[in-house]
Amino acid sequence: MYTCYIDESGHCGNKYNPAQPVEVLVGVMNNLGLKLPKTQREFLQLVTKLTQRDIAVTELKASQAYRGQNAWSGIDAATRMQLFEEILNWAAERSCKYFVAPIDSKRFFERKAGGCETANRLKAPYIAGAMNIVLAIERCQSGTNNNKGKTWVVFDEQKNLDEDLKRLLLSDLAWTDPYTGYTFSKRKAYNPPRLDEIFDIPYFSPSHGSVMIQVADWVAFVVNKYLLLTVYGFPEKFEGELDQITRWYGIVGKCLVKHTAIEPPGKDSVVQFFREVRPAGWSAKEWQVAPRIAQPAVDAIAQVRIDVLTMSRTVKN
Repeated sequence: MYTCYIDESGHCGNKYNPAQPVEVLVGVMNNLGLKLPKTQREFLQLVTKLTQRDIAVTELKASQAYRGQNAWSGIDAATRMQLFEEILNWAAERSCKYFVAPIDSKRFFERKAGGCETANRLKAPYIAGAMNIVLAIERCQSGTNNNKGKTWVVFDEQKNLDEDLKRLLLSDLAWTDPYTGYTFSKRKAYNPPRLDEIFDIPYFSPSHGSVMIQVADWVAFVVNKYLLLTVYGFPEKFEGELDQITRWYGIVGKCLVKHTAIEPPGKDSVVQFFREVRPAGWSAKEWQVAPRIAQPAVDAIAQVRIDVLTMSRTVKN
């Protein structure tokens, strides 16, 4: 039996927000079974050992730890950065596997406005990423014998969109068949249900109640930050930030599921849709992307020319 815990980073809601151009959903899967309580204890002990203070589970948010906010405000940057590396390496040692589904919000909403059937069915980038991971789990786990691939799926609560995702998963999912490879036969007396590798329907849990959702949060934050600095040209907050994030992104990349689970081959419209709403230059297969150079608000050379021209006119007048 497997469990997959899913969280996001860069949530933009139901409309495009240029400050959040990419929404990244990450599923952390492992066959933890009854070892989950032990894993939770290990995770908390790891944090306590590095910080030398008792940080409550409710405060283990990657964005806060990275920026030194709230409970992390009294912990030096070097310790917080070390914690990121330790948590990512710890998850790798626990044989965690990652489903990573980044959705470019602008591309998604452009397709939705243009009448794309899949975009309108999914409604928002968050649901697109969530569905991408659910379908990837089904594709990845199918073909296993004796229920060995059966997976419990648990999402972090996303109160504004949880009900929409539930309704979608309980609706007719025939449109997903080209993605998962499901084949319905009228000749068979019994056809298994779609998404039969997933136990029941996905569950929703507050992040402070689940250590593994928090791990998904940390991984999603790293991927989101990497894409902002590379694909979207966001400036570094400090010198060497891109190098640091790239190193962590590389650790994440070693734990990915097979790329064809998250991006199946083929030319079906649903498969193509997920390819089309990826960040430019990113793919599950390539993983690394060439960074774009952040552009200054005003071109420096052009500004100098303007200043010189203005001074010249002032002197003449």
